[in-house]
Amino acid sequence: MKSLGIVMGVFLMLGFLYQQWAEHRDAARFPPPGELVSVGDHRLHLWCAGHGSPTVLFVSGDGTPSVTMYAAQSRVAKFTTACSYDRAGLGWSDPPAKPMGLADQVRDLKEIVQRAHLATPLVLVPESGGNVIALSFFDQFPASVAGMVMVDGSEPDLWFRGSPDEFSSMRMMDPIWQAGWRVGAIRLLLPFVVPQWVDALPANLRGQFDAVWSKPMPSYARDTLDRWEQTPVAMRTRVVAGALGSRPLIVIQHGRPGGVGVPEKYEPEWPAAQARLATLSRDSEMVIARDNHHPVAEENPELVSDQVERVVASVRLRQGFPR
Repeated sequence: MKSLGIVMGVFLMLGFLYQQWAEHRDAARFPPPGELVSVGDHRLHLWCAGHGSPTVLFVSGDGTPSVTMYAAQSRVAKFTTACSYDRAGLGWSDPPAKPMGLADQVRDLKEIVQRAHLATPLVLVPESGGNVIALSFFDQFPASVAGMVMVDGSEPDLWFRGSPDEFSSMRMMDPIWQAGWRVGAIRLLLPFVVPQWVDALPANLRGQFDAVWSKPMPSYARDTLDRWEQTPVAMRTRVVAGALGSRPLIVIQHGRPGGVGVPEKYEPEWPAAQARLATLSRDSEMVIARDNHHPVAEENPELVSDQVERVVASVRLRQGFPR
């Protein structure tokens, strides 16, 4: 038994050293493509590409670094300025100093927009749980939003009601994930567990994806858990029909159940929840991504960029933005 403990200790130490060496190598080969913007007691990674107005800002899903949306962002950057950011403790961003509720995440979003001098009003492109943050940002700063493309975005009522059902498994698995990252286990397993869309990424984006997902992300689970636990009921975002006025809105809904993202038990409610989101604007449209699961931006970046281009064109026409 003692010998087994010694052997395990040696393997863990070797794994830890391997992880440290690999992170150092990745930092040289795949540094953050953007800049680290101070938003107070931590820094957020922001990457912008392209030029033109309006600026499009991608908001990634629960516990997800922005690198997963880089393929869609790169396409959008061909016709306007396209930005994305990592929330605290995800991707290349610093971990938060305290648990981040919805109000804190919206404050971070406001700070990065202001401190990075992003031109407003923005076209927001939230995916999955990022939609809860984007809608709360709009509620507080409506003048900063010109239009939205919701990529299978979570409807707030369903998100806040449904999330607790998943919390016990998230709490149980998070220490395992964190330990796995630190001893190199996640890095070794990653090539065998990534979804099919990852293999289709261009070489540079694949390298960034592997580098980000192979290093510890302190907020992998806390991004979701803390948003729910630190947000009082009175502060939860609600869908109010017509709240977006006549701002252009496209709601993209996944067409294939299964895969990563929406638990099977919520599939029956998903179409009605997406339809409620479409009522937010008098100028809205629903698009069904018939061949895609919940991570639509990852599986079908061309579809997402096409819908963003339509909203950008509408905003330019209405508000006189130069190309």
